[in-house]
Parts: sequence; structure tokens; C-alpha cells
Amino acid sequence: MASLLERNGLRALVAPVMKEVPLAPTHESEAFAKALREGTLDVVVLLTGVGTRALAAMLEPALPRTELAQRLSSLVVAARGPKTVAALKELGVTGYLVAPEPFTWDLLVETLAARTPLHGKRVVVQEYGVPHPRLLAALGEHGAIASSLSVYKWTLPDDVAPARAAIDALLRGEAEAALFTSAPQIDHLLEIAEAAGVRDALLAALDRAVVGSVGPTCSERLRARGVPPDVEPAHAHMGQLAKAVAERLAARHHAAK
Repeated sequence: MASLLERNGLRALVAPVMKEVPLAPTHESEAFAKALREGTLDVVVLLTGVGTRALAAMLEPALPRTELAQRLSSLVVAARGPKTVAALKELGVTGYLVAPEPFTWDLLVETLAARTPLHGKRVVVQEYGVPHPRLLAALGEHGAIASSLSVYKWTLPDDVAPARAAIDALLRGEAEAALFTSAPQIDHLLEIAEAAGVRDALLAALDRAVVGSVGPTCSERLRARGVPPDVEPAHAHMGQLAKAVAERLAARHHAAK
């Protein structure tokens, strides 16, 4: 992302606010592996690439990757976007379906429901770091028997100093834009600001800055936290986000002259 911003004439301040932590095998993951082997699952919904890889790692060695790929290929597998597709290709899974752009969970449900009747089908959803009750409810509305499987969680990074530096830059008006590429990022940024006693000040600073969101899911979370995005590209790609933010900043500078 920093490189993309620099190609568009901007200077990037990188501020990691999230860390992916794979989970150890659980009773739920063991039950999932057992259901795959016994053929008692109908649909698997994979929401993220990192989650797909974490799932494969969690199931080893009880369920080797080659067998996992074979079992998944025999089911209906729904992938939310390109990163998930890349992970499925690495595993060797075939025959999956993919949500259309902008790769939102509701489009994924629509695509899945159009592909196969869901009434009475047993569906497992790979969570993306946090529970997704709205997705499970939507599957239930189609008559599916849906459950979720947690394979990793989000935590704060080991070193929050870069994030605090970015917050300070926003508070001083030195950072003119803030870009978000994942919905949980705003939650963690606000948590770091809260710990420093500057949450309200950060919200005010973000209101003055140009806020860029990579896509609808991220934008929804930003609005819920009181940070409506100023920029959301037509296609949910980081390159387009960087370009759109650069154009918005250029227009702002021109108007200020």
C-alpha cells in the first residue's frame, strides 16, 4: 500500500494496527474434520485467504492438505473474494464459486443461493477473526443449518508505537488522509487511541482528514464507528484506493488555493 501511494505522489506513514493469530485445534475444528470425512457437510463458506490457510494448518496432521482439498472439492465451496480464491488454488481445491465484486458477504450469500438450494443444507462458515451473526442469519433465512468455525483472531500488534505515531500525525494535522483496507482496522485504531486518552480527538481529526475505504464492508464499519469514508473506489482494490485518495487530496489542495 505504501508503494501504491508513493506511485501516486503521496508520502506514506505505515501504521500496523492488527495482528493475525492462528488458533490451536478446537473441538469445533475436530468436528468439522470428522464431518468432512463422513460426508455430512454440504457447503463450506470461506471468507478470507488467511482464514483458509489457517484452517488447513489447524486441521493438520489429522487431515492432510491433499485430503482436505479432495474433500472440499466434493462439496459446494463459496469463496468471498480473490484472496480466498488464491488460497484455494494453493490447496488444489476445484469447483468453488466466488462472490462478484465488491466481494461482500451478502453478495456471497446471493451467489450461493442461486447456485444451490440451501434449505436443509448443512453449512459451515469460516469466520474472519470475529463472529458474523448477520451472515449466519442470512443463511438461516434461506433454510440452511449454518454454524461457524473460528480459525484465527485479530489482536493488537506487538508494537503499537507506529500506530500511535500515526494518530499523533493526524491530531497535528500532518497526516491529511487515513486509509483503511479491512473493517477491524478502525476498531483497533480507536482502541489504541482510547488507551492514549485521545479517542474523541482522533475522531475529530479523522473528520478533518480524507478517509479512504477499500470497499463496502470496510465502509460499513467505518460509518458504524462515526467515521464516514470520503473515498471508496468503484472496485475494491488497493491500487484503485490509492489513486482515488490521491485524486481527492489533489482536488482539495487545488480548491484551497
